[in-house]
Amino acid sequence: MSSLIWTEEADVTLVSGEQTTRFLNGQLSAGIESLGLGQAQRSLLLDPDGSMVAPLGVQMLGDNEYALFSPFGTGIEVHKRLERFRLRTKVGFTFSSGCVIHLSGESEAQIAELSSLIDANVHSSGFTPLRQVGEIFVKQYYSTVGCDEIAGFLSDVEFFDRSMIARILAGEPAWGFEIKAGMNPTELGEHYIRSSADFQKGCYTGQELIERVDSRGYKTPKRLTNFLIRFADLESTTLDSLEFEVAGKLAFNITSYRYYEPGDCGIALGFTHRLGGEFLTKVSTEFCDVHCVELGNLRKAIALVQG
Repeated sequence: MSSLIWTEEADVTLVSGEQTTRFLNGQLSAGIESLGLGQAQRSLLLDPDGSMVAPLGVQMLGDNEYALFSPFGTGIEVHKRLERFRLRTKVGFTFSSGCVIHLSGESEAQIAELSSLIDANVHSSGFTPLRQVGEIFVKQYYSTVGCDEIAGFLSDVEFFDRSMIARILAGEPAWGFEIKAGMNPTELGEHYIRSSADFQKGCYTGQELIERVDSRGYKTPKRLTNFLIRFADLESTTLDSLEFEVAGKLAFNITSYRYYEPGDCGIALGFTHRLGGEFLTKVSTEFCDVHCVELGNLRKAIALVQG
């Protein structure tokens, strides 16, 4: 795997007014009071019961002025949820569109090289801190420049526009696949939650579920994982089913899948379900073996099965 860039379209909710920072800090899982001008942070917008409204990228544009980047098509719901708790707060909303630029690589140096490219070509973009998922280093940029225009800037690099393969290798869940409205966000796992929530900040709407599950070690009925699929027929590249059962009970369900030619195998993201108090590591059928792999460790797993 080399360093990769891929993009996804975003709805942008611009929030401003003299009480914006205080208002958003009480509504979002991330602590935004420490953001500097132009900096960005991943966050979650939750309903009062802790269920998912939308994942967000939050960029500080100025004093009491922020851009909230949410998955394409979710801007209306984000606005409705924020408006519900605005009451008499001096906050206003306007709406736009933008792009989330995902970077992934096998080293910090690769991410630094890609970041230099983004910094030189995509102006007024905010970026998240570098983080590591398994063997993979990842980072996000948020920009109000359109995805098509950004693709033009990046034509000289290995660029995957909305690439499923790049996203699976990076262990990055996506809206409409692994992330859905109303879901329990803690099913996305400890890494995702801890990169999107500040456990040191004060209260925010919907925090109780996340706080409770975090304090109990993320012992959820299912959790996000990578999968590696080895086919019995070496000519096979597709799955007949995205669900795999053991003794009539769901063990694995795959939500994002692609055949990965460099590894002669299928790679996937999805959920492993707790059975009898434990999570299985492998399910075999007459057509394939499905191996559960910790997020971001597919490259190592492929090397092991290839011997």
